Amino acid sequence: MFKNVAIVLITRYPKWRRGEQNVNNTDKVRGDLALKTIEESLKLGCSVVLADYGSSKSFKKALSKFESLIKTHRRSSKRSVGRRLAIKKAVKIPGVKAIVLTEAEKVSLITDCLKEIVSPIINGKTDIVIPKRNEKLFKDTYPNYMYDSEVEGNETFNEELKSHKLIDPNESFDMFFGPRVFANNKKILAIFMKEYTFKVDHLTFPKWYFDAEELSNTNFFPAVSALRKGYKVISVDVPFKYPHIQKLNEEGKNRHFFEEKRKMQRIAIIIELLHFVSYLENYKGIRVKLNKP
Repeated sequence: MFKNVAIVLITRYPKWRRGEQNVNNTDKVRGDLALKTIEESLKLGCSVVLADYGSSKSFKKALSKFESLIKTHRRSSKRSVGRRLAIKKAVKIPGVKAIVLTEAEKVSLITDCLKEIVSPIINGKTDIVIPKRNEKLFKDTYPNYMYDSEVEGNETFNEELKSHKLIDPNESFDMFFGPRVFANNKKILAIFMKEYTFKVDHLTFPKWYFDAEELSNTNFFPAVSALRKGYKVISVDVPFKYPHIQKLNEEGKNRHFFEEKRKMQRIAIIIELLHFVSYLENYKGIRVKLNKP
């Protein structure tokens, strides 16, 4: 089954070094998890495509031990740019039916959840899968501030989808989880490859809060576009566990940074969503523009 699956990852760990774990070195923690994700994915028979930007020479050397890993270098630090680059390579792999777009540190998605999230795609039952975290594991394994932030983000996101009749009143998606799984066909690929610009003139928040090329263009806008077009998008429950070492890292001396980061991301994603839905409905004065290829 997993020979029909391509895992798409992006990496950026400039301070990763070989050697013992250091819980306060975020790049070391995340880089080690990424290497584990790659190892487990390849062990299962998946293809893995990775777009790196600015990682240390040591990390790039560590990647070289995976002979079948498909590596490419992205010229931009923006995450959506790297994901599109990797997706372009993944869809060309012979026999691939399902593309798994995920953060490189999410090891448990591969070891504990892969069959559940790719089966509906491979069996032709849906176009896109949005994995939904088990509530208990979500609450128990994540930092408390992250759990609270993402629960709030999901509630707001789903209410917006419902208000525009994009999902039924009894539906909900774990949009803030991150991973997306989609069918390798032209109509679905097209919505994941679109590049939008979000204008921020005269907004209350500083310009650096908003950039659709970070998360929205490949993680959020495609799912909303698919719902708008009437494509099949389903939620699949998964027993995902947040890495304990990553939780320790984000609850330690880096806690304030990560709390602010999660808050900023939640605000940016929701505001970008509001304007993107208006764009899809052709409202005047919108701040979203589709960039030409």
